[in-house]
Amino acid sequence: MRSTALRALLTVAVLPALLIAFASSASGVTWWSQSKPLIVREDGVGQGKAFGNFYNSESTYAKNKATYADMRPGGDAVRVETDFQYYEHNATCGQVGTCWITSASKQTESTTSSSWKTHTRSRRLSGNSSTARGHIDICEIQAWSNDPCSAKALPSFGY
Repeated sequence: MRSTALRALLTVAVLPALLIAFASSASGVTWWSQSKPLIVREDGVGQGKAFGNFYNSESTYAKNKATYADMRPGGDAVRVETDFQYYEHNATCGQVGTCWITSASKQTESTTSSSWKTHTRSRRLSGNSSTARGHIDICEIQAWSNDPCSAKALPSFGY
């Protein structure tokens, strides 16, 4: 009788909690969407668009899977840029002591195509933190002036 009650408790309480925990870490945080993408504009005109998923990969890496396209194909290329940040104690945080620290900045391949392209960039999780954040935008790459970029998407997850 006791083992039956224990089995029932495990089935009803523990198993669903484990499934939820694994599902959340695998699914990550969606930033924007294909129907409502993040858009880089220059002079009010859309140049590129992007959406994606920022997630914890096997409790080892923060990954940003970005899907993006050029809205004015054939001209200047666009790419997604991700600053991988961790909330941790650091001397550069001043008196506060804890702040977002950028661990690495990575870019996708650039494209001049109007077809959606998907590219994933990753960074090892920090052992000094339990929260990761992507500081993500899409930019148009210009040769002779500053690159216009979209607003930032700021998805985060705990680990």
